[in-house]
Amino acid sequence: MANSIWTIEEFTCTGCGMNYTATREEHAEAHAGSFKCSICSSVVHSWSGKHHFFGWQAVKTKPAVFGRRWAGVQW
Repeated sequence: MANSIWTIEEFTCTGCGMNYTATREEHAEAHAGSFKCSICSSVVHSWSGKHHFFGWQAVKTKPAVFGRRWAGVQW
């Protein structure tokens, strides 16, 4: 039976740099698995032991905002 402690961890795909989060759950029995990138199909993370990862989600980032750094500066 799993205990009630979950942690959210962040992973980066080494193939394309896409960021993901997943929830890690501790278990009494050993588990093994892996997660592949939805963009390039590279393995983002593989695990074995008394923990399991689930709820994989791509990290949504805000696009860069251009032109604000120098706002108000007169030449």
